[in-house]
Amino acid sequence: LRVIGLFTHGFLAGYAVWNIIVIYILAGNQLSTVSNLLQQYKTLAYPAQSLSYLLLSISTVSAFDRIDLAKASVALRGFLTLDPAAVAAFLYFAALILSLSQQMTCDRINLYTPPSENGSIWTTGTEEEIVQPWIVVNLVVSILVGASWIFLSYRPELD
Repeated sequence: LRVIGLFTHGFLAGYAVWNIIVIYILAGNQLSTVSNLLQQYKTLAYPAQSLSYLLLSISTVSAFDRIDLAKASVALRGFLTLDPAAVAAFLYFAALILSLSQQMTCDRINLYTPPSENGSIWTTGTEEEIVQPWIVVNLVVSILVGASWIFLSYRPELD
C-alpha cells in the first residue's frame, strides 16, 4: 500500500506542475489571453479537476496514514516538531480544501461561451477577474502538493 501511496504522491506532483504550466501558457503573458484559456481549457476543466480530486484524496489519506492520529498527543507533537509526514498531511489537506473551493469557477469554465453569444453565463469584462483568483489558487495548490511530495519522498521508509 505504501508503494501505491508513493506513486500517487509523485504522479500528483507531476500532474500539478503540468496543469499549472498548461494554464499559464494558455493564459498568455500577464493574463493577456484569458479568453483563449477559457476556450481551450473548457474541455479539460472537468477531467482535470476530477483527476486532481482523486489524486489529492488518495495522497491526503496516504499522508495521514503515516501519522498516529489515535494518540492525539503524538500527532500534535509531530505537527509541532515539523515531522515531515505530519507537515505533508497538513499541506495535502490544505491543498484539497483549496482545490474544492474552486469548484464553482471550474464549473463556469466548463460552461464557457463567449459573452457576446446568447445564453452565455459570462458577462463582458468579467473573465479576467473571475479567472485570475482561480489561477492563483491552482498555483498555490501546485506549490503545496510539490512541497508535500518533497517532504514524503525525502524519507519514504518512515511510516
